[in-house]
Amino acid sequence: MLKKILWGKLGLVFFSLFLSINAFAQEDKIGQVAIDTYKAQIRLPQGTEIKFLEKKESPIPGFFSVKLLLSMPDKDTPVVIYVDKAGEKVILGNLFIKGENVTVKEAGSSIPKKADMGSLEMEKSPFMGPQGAKVTIVEFANFECPFCQDSWVKLKELMGQHPDDIRYVFKHFPFQAQGKAFELSEMAAAAQEISNGAFWAIHDFLFSPEGQTLITGDKEAIKQKIEQVLKANGYDAKAFQSALEVGRGIKRVREDMALGTRLRVTGTPTKVVNGDIIVGSDTDNVWERFLEK
Repeated sequence: MLKKILWGKLGLVFFSLFLSINAFAQEDKIGQVAIDTYKAQIRLPQGTEIKFLEKKESPIPGFFSVKLLLSMPDKDTPVVIYVDKAGEKVILGNLFIKGENVTVKEAGSSIPKKADMGSLEMEKSPFMGPQGAKVTIVEFANFECPFCQDSWVKLKELMGQHPDDIRYVFKHFPFQAQGKAFELSEMAAAAQEISNGAFWAIHDFLFSPEGQTLITGDKEAIKQKIEQVLKANGYDAKAFQSALEVGRGIKRVREDMALGTRLRVTGTPTKVVNGDIIVGSDTDNVWERFLEK
């Protein structure tokens, strides 16, 4: 009799485990179908990771509401899609019931990513603007990026309008540790070894129309022009040459790239503004929001 009871209890345990495994397998299947379909059908920003959050009965008979999290460099965005219980049919898009967008309501709002400003090693980088300004901008950029040039033109004008309220810090992010973009960053970083002012003289030249035309040409010609710009602004071109030769420029650029990689920077320009991560172009409304705080 005791044996029968023991076998009965063991049978219940195994049956419970079987049900649990089946439930997990089904959840995994439905979640994976949702993720795979979303990846295949929706164009996502580079560096986006998709995570399964939950599934529950949906207002559509025979379908689950599957909630996913799109983890982007600058924000986490929840989305809901609908997968039938066999994992064979998927509905993408918004479901409206009596005029209410049920899909958006179930998903919820995006959550902006935050970065610790203290971890950005700002003291190592060239800067403009006063310490303790109301708005601190740390921008990852490179000199071959036309969007970065456009961003700089707008920011320079903004800083002229609010000289006491904005501190701007430049970080090199040429994507790869080789090629023209890296070489330009290396030369600008070597100028930084002379002084903060020397860097900005080269930075502004490289982002000028003349500089943007020149950077498509030969590396030696660019280097010679940088030396001319330094001399014209009263800086020691030999110190620039020395910093370039011993690899100090390379070291600075690699440090910035490593920092950007830790922050999951995947495109330029990427800014960290008072801890908020902003990818790509920004509007006047963005700056108004920070300046008014």
